[in-house]
Amino acid sequence: METNEAVKKTLLSLAEAGIETLLKSLEEVKEGDLDALEQQVLTQVLAIGRACLESLVAQQERSAGSAARRIGTCGHRQRLVGRRPRQVLTLLGPITIHRAYYQCLCPDEPNASLQASRCRHGEAPFDSTWGLTSKRSSPGVQKAVSYLSAHLTHEGVAEALSRLLPLQLSPRQVGSISQPIGEEFDRWEEQRAQALLQQGVQKHTSEAEQQEYQAAPIKRLYIEMDGVLARLRRGSVPMERAELEREGDIYREVKVGAVFVAEPGRKRSELVPGVFVDTPGPIQYTARRTTIEDFATRIYTLAHHAGLPRATQVVVLGDGAKWIWRLAEEQFPGAVQIVDEYHARQHVWNVARAAFACEADQRDAWACGVIDLLSEGNIEEVIAALERLPPQPPEPGKTRSIPETEAEYFRSNAERMRYPRFRAQGMHVGSGIAEAACKTVVTTRAKRSGMRWTPAGLDAILALRISVLNGSFDRCWQALHQVA
Repeated sequence: METNEAVKKTLLSLAEAGIETLLKSLEEVKEGDLDALEQQVLTQVLAIGRACLESLVAQQERSAGSAARRIGTCGHRQRLVGRRPRQVLTLLGPITIHRAYYQCLCPDEPNASLQASRCRHGEAPFDSTWGLTSKRSSPGVQKAVSYLSAHLTHEGVAEALSRLLPLQLSPRQVGSISQPIGEEFDRWEEQRAQALLQQGVQKHTSEAEQQEYQAAPIKRLYIEMDGVLARLRRGSVPMERAELEREGDIYREVKVGAVFVAEPGRKRSELVPGVFVDTPGPIQYTARRTTIEDFATRIYTLAHHAGLPRATQVVVLGDGAKWIWRLAEEQFPGAVQIVDEYHARQHVWNVARAAFACEADQRDAWACGVIDLLSEGNIEEVIAALERLPPQPPEPGKTRSIPETEAEYFRSNAERMRYPRFRAQGMHVGSGIAEAACKTVVTTRAKRSGMRWTPAGLDAILALRISVLNGSFDRCWQALHQVA
């Protein structure tokens, strides 16, 4: 962007006028009132900046020129109808831009009335050049609103910005700004995932990928997965019969993944001298309200960028959900699979409460004994203890009793519960990070009191929150908003 002496003089004049205003306002500031002094200076600095920004944009619009005729983006010939004002909300406050405005000439081809009606609103080329098409806010405002929306409610974002900057936004405006940005971020993540899959199909590696493979190996990479329910507006997604028969909102699962490289911890393994228990390094997240297949692509992409190609060993941790282990088999073949020990203990207690409902002492003694077997990795003995319990009737609507159901759970996950073997290698045996990820990524932002979402709104806010938590917000923003 070029400037000239005339522009320089204009800006200096604006700055001088602003400083004069500032000096007059300081007469009302009491001695020692740093708060008032600070606010006066900030207010006038923003006012000077706003005036300069408006002047610079006007100079750019004038230098762009305005032909009497042009070809519009719709392909029709257009005529200049005048210069129309447009207010744009910037980080410095609202500014007004006067720019050339064009309307389509009535086309001669068939269906002319239809074509003309589609273009009757016309367009301002300057808006497209400066990224203002169909937007009432500047890129700076959009970036700030989107970043804050990853942390705060729409109401919180509106209040924070109004206190810090001369921006007056309603919660609805915050949502209308942040949601399209979140959708762009989500598409960017999807494109990265698809590009990685396509690269694998073509068996082609870029120079950057080759350098990644040649980098220092990773001893152990952890992948943890879990799910958490989020509340959606009734009717916003296809509903099942049971949901149609009852009132109220509906819930859908958000699948959450956490990936991190293990680092040597300070705690020694109690089973093998010289072995230290792993401690998590920086954690990367992914979360989406989606199918297992789509989530598999996301978690694989996250793991790949975290160092999967260089990992000597991969560990997948989760509860007993079948979708987790099916995904692990497909995306991370050969990985060590571990059922979170805390979840496994919960299953023991489920049986104890059902079998000894009225005998608290016997219930606790039985559960503690079975949990000891579980911690020792004696899963066959755990199953035998469940099978020795007196027969129980199935719960209403079920075909098997709780002990029978839980026995099958332990039987199908037996090799994932050899905890002494895992501990001897210094591995984690708890998926607390996945559970914390559900709270960090989803619950903290999207499950506050009274919150209910549209599917598009939830997906967008999750994309923004993940980018902030992963430290990729700026990189993603730059990739999506580069000036050609």
